[in-house]
Order: sequence, then structure tokens, then C-alpha cells
Amino acid sequence: MGAQGKAFLIHFEGGRSLYAHMQLYGRWMFGKPGQEPKTNRQLRLSLSTAEQEARLYSATDIEILTAAGLKKHPYLSRLGPDLLDPGTKQSDLFERLRDKKFSGRRLAALLLDQTFWAGPGNYLRSEILFCAGLTPEMRPRDLDENQARRLVEAAQGLARRSLKTKGITTPPDLVTKAKKAGQTRRWYRHWVFNRLGRPCWVCETPIRKEEWGGRRLYRCLDCQGGGTWEMNFADLE
Repeated sequence: MGAQGKAFLIHFEGGRSLYAHMQLYGRWMFGKPGQEPKTNRQLRLSLSTAEQEARLYSATDIEILTAAGLKKHPYLSRLGPDLLDPGTKQSDLFERLRDKKFSGRRLAALLLDQTFWAGPGNYLRSEILFCAGLTPEMRPRDLDENQARRLVEAAQGLARRSLKTKGITTPPDLVTKAKKAGQTRRWYRHWVFNRLGRPCWVCETPIRKEEWGGRRLYRCLDCQGGGTWEMNFADLE
């Protein structure tokens, strides 16, 4: 069982695999056999044992594939290097930045393109750009060596932290301080995403909301306007 990009995979004995793409709506629910949860969602798949049942609701794309089918699958075969794959090296991500297919496109679009880097969604797009100190208008070919390094480190670091913390992208010291002050998870969860008008955690500039590619994007005009602050991912070491 595992994931590639935004696809969920379960591998069975005999060489076949379950492929499910969750999109924005798919959700797994778990319980005892025969005890269905109260929900208006559409049941798409059920996997049962004598003691447990896993139910997948609202997923838009489900297939049973052979090993050969996995390699040829139109989504899986086009994925870029996965930020959460232990086998993905920073050199793999840098190579994508230098590729002419991607180097002339704006970062706001690239960070949602799973053929570029697999894994990031809309909230990580805002968080990665902020932590790298870059604007959504910039393109890979505009970046100097230090900016490219910050982008790669922010992408991998934030993806790993988000997985470890179930969606929190701010560091442990900030979270601890916010909790002691009585603030809610919604308040301290992200650096900029969904924080319109709130003060930037770094410089206190009010966070701005924009729309890029039909999706909302949040940014700090100071920290991402030539700022040189460095993100620290020591909590992941």
C-alpha cells in the first residue's frame, strides 16, 4: 500500500494493484463490517475482513491494474519525481527545474503540475513559495543558484513536515508558542495559506490573497518580495 503523487495504490498477491485517484473529494472511512457510517457520500469501493471494513467514498477514478498496466497508466507514467518518495534526490528536483519543458513556466502553475514535481496541492503551493521567498510570477529560469536551492529545500521539507504533522507546515516552536497563547489549529497551521489579513509570522506584514490558475494563493509581499530569510527544517532531522 502506498501513494504515487495523488494516486492511492494497494498491491495484492498475484501481481494486481488497486489504483484510486482521490481528487479533492475522495475519502476513506473505516469500521466494522456491516456498520456503514452516516454520510451522503457515494460508496465507490469496500474492502472487508472478518473484523474490519475499509470504505472509499466519492473517489472519481478507480481501476484494477496489472504490473504492466501500472507502468503504462496515463497518470502514473507522467508523474514527476515525488517529493515524499525516499528515493527522490535533490538532484532529481533540480533537473526538473532546468528542463526546457518547465523552465519558462511560472512557479504558480508548475507547483500544481504533477508532471513537474509530484505531490504538492494548493495549500503547499503557497507555503513552498513563501518559505523559499519567491513570487508566483517567477520562472525556474529566473532563479539564481541560491533561490533554486531554497525552492527545492522548501518543497521537500514542507511536504515531509506536513505528512509528519497531519497537515501542519509551521515549525514545532511556533506551534508550541501558539498553543500556549490559546490559539486554535486553524490559526497556527500554516505560514500564509488561508491567513488573509493576518500578520506574517516573520515580518508581520498582512497576508494577501490572490487567484492563480483559478485557485487561491496566499503570499507575504515583504518576505516574498526579495526577502532572504531562511527556512529551518531541523525538526525533521
